[in-house]
Amino acid sequence: MIAVAGRWRTCGSSARLARVSVVALYIACVVGANWLAEHVGAVGVRFGLDAAAAVYVAGPVLVVRDWVQRLAGLRTSVLAVVAGTALSYLAAGPAIATASAVSFAVSELLDAAAYSLVVRRRGLVVAVFCSGIVGVVVDSLLFPAIAFASLTLTPGHLLGKAYGVLAGTIATAVIRRLP
Repeated sequence: MIAVAGRWRTCGSSARLARVSVVALYIACVVGANWLAEHVGAVGVRFGLDAAAAVYVAGPVLVVRDWVQRLAGLRTSVLAVVAGTALSYLAAGPAIATASAVSFAVSELLDAAAYSLVVRRRGLVVAVFCSGIVGVVVDSLLFPAIAFASLTLTPGHLLGKAYGVLAGTIATAVIRRLP
C-alpha cells in the first residue's frame, strides 16, 4: 500500500490482498471485542474509570472500518459490519452479542456517514478521527445500556475507546505518508 497525494493506493495484485486483509482484520477485531467483553469483564482504563475489556479493541475497530471503506468501498464495509456482528454470536453469549450487534450496527453506520462526509471536506486523517469519535460516543452509550442495563461504565468506555481512535488516527497519518 502506498500513499499518493494523500490517498491510499495499492499497486497491482496487492490491491486485492490489501482489501481482503483489512476486511479480515476488521471482522477479527469485532469478534475479539465481543470475546473480551464476555470472558474478561471490566478493566481499568485510567483515572479510576472501568470499562468492558472490549474497549481496547472496540476503539481501533472504528478506525479499521474506515480503512475498509477507504480500500474496499462503503458496500464492503457495511457487509463487514454484518459479518462481524453475526460471527460475534460464536464468541460471546446472547446478551453481549446482541448489545454489540445493536451498538456496532448503529455506531458503525453513523461512523461511515461521518467519514463519508468529512473525508471529502477535510481529508483522510481528520475524517478518521472525527468519524471515530462519533462511533465512540454512540457505541459507548448504547453498548453498556443494552449489555448491562446501566450507563455506569459509559465514562470508561468513552475514554478507553478514545485511546484506540487516537492510536488508529496516528497510524492512519503514518501510513498515509509512507512512500
